[in-house]
Amino acid sequence: MDRIGLAKDNKSLYDTIEYGYYYLPSEVCKNIIITAGVSGVQTPKAVKKIRSKIKRSRREIGEIIPALRSMDQDIISYYAGELAESLVYAAGKGKGVEIAIGYPKILVISVN
Repeated sequence: MDRIGLAKDNKSLYDTIEYGYYYLPSEVCKNIIITAGVSGVQTPKAVKKIRSKIKRSRREIGEIIPALRSMDQDIISYYAGELAESLVYAAGKGKGVEIAIGYPKILVISVN
């Protein structure tokens, strides 16, 4: 058994994830918001629209955050709300978003 309890012959989740740290500067966060068409929209509606775009288009978000390309769609969907909320907040405040990928939590997202 490996660290998450799967048999060695099964590929574990941790074998498929690219570990790393990514920083999205405020300009990138603003570009995501503008591209999504939610600039000037109320925060809850903007978060909802960004979240649905993240869930639908893993390839597009993978161009911005390369490690997300290799992640399962279920994982991206799970963290889409947190990522969307962080992007909207960061764009509004002129801050960046830090994303740490790895163990023990798959994604840690924070606004800096």
